[in-house]
Amino acid sequence: MGFFRAGLVLIAGIFLFFSFLAATSFFILGSSLKYDNVKEGIYPILKNISESGGRGILPEEIVGEFNLTKAGEDALRIGKSYCRNQNNTYYVFNYEGYNINLSCATITNSTNPEAVINETFEETIYDIYYKDYDCGFWNCFSKTGFPFFLVSKKAMDYWMEKFYLVLIVCLFLIGLIFLLVEQKANAPIIIGALLVLSAVPLLKLNDFLYAIAGNFSVLINLFLSSTRGVFFFSLIFGILLVATGIALRSWIPDSIKKKFSAKDVREIVKD
Repeated sequence: MGFFRAGLVLIAGIFLFFSFLAATSFFILGSSLKYDNVKEGIYPILKNISESGGRGILPEEIVGEFNLTKAGEDALRIGKSYCRNQNNTYYVFNYEGYNINLSCATITNSTNPEAVINETFEETIYDIYYKDYDCGFWNCFSKTGFPFFLVSKKAMDYWMEKFYLVLIVCLFLIGLIFLLVEQKANAPIIIGALLVLSAVPLLKLNDFLYAIAGNFSVLINLFLSSTRGVFFFSLIFGILLVATGIALRSWIPDSIKKKFSAKDVREIVKD
C-alpha cells in the first residue's frame, strides 16, 4: 500500500510540475499583453515599419505598403478641409483594415504633421489591440496580413483563459497530493519544490519562443515582459512552501509531546 501510494504521489507530482510550468507560461503571455505594455512595446515596431519598410523587423511580403507616417501626413492634408468645412469633431478613416479616429482639434491646430502622425500611431495601436478579429486565435495567422492580433486583447483573453483552466488542474493535483501523502507536512514541501523547479525553465522561455516564432520573432519581447516578475514570485513562494513544510515537520511532533504525555494518551484511548 505504501509503495502504491508513493507511486501515485510521484505521478501526481510529475503532472503538477508540467501544470505549474504551463500555468506560469500562460500567465506570462496573458499578463504581458495588457494595453499599456503593448502600447509601449509596439510603437517602435510600427515606427520602424513605417520609416524603413520593416527591414530587419518583418518580411516585405508581410509589411507590404504599410506606412503610418504617410497615412498621418495624408490625413493632415485631407482632414483640414474636412474638419473646417463640415465642423466635425473627428476625422475617421480606415487604413489597412484599422479604424483611425483623429481629433479635428489636433488636425486644425497643427503647424507641422508630427502631432497628427503621433495620434495616427496611437489610434492604430488602440485599434490593433481592441479590434474584433473575426477569426479563431490560430486561424488568424492565415486570415490576417499582419501578425498584430498576437498582441491584441483577443490574445490576452486567450492566454488568460488557458491559465485559469490549467490553474484548476493545479489545484486538483495539489489536493490529490495532500490526500495521498501520509505525513501531511510533506505536502507543502513537495508542492513548493515542484513550483521552484517549474520556475527554472521560464528563464529559457524567451529562447524557446524565438526558435518557433519565425517571422513573428519581433513581437516576442511584448509577450514576455512579465517573465521576471512571475519567475521570482514562483521561486519565492515555492521556497516559502518548502520552509513551511520543514517547519511543520519539526514543530508539530514537539508540540504534541509538550501537550500530551504518554499517560495522557493512554487515558484518552481508554475513555
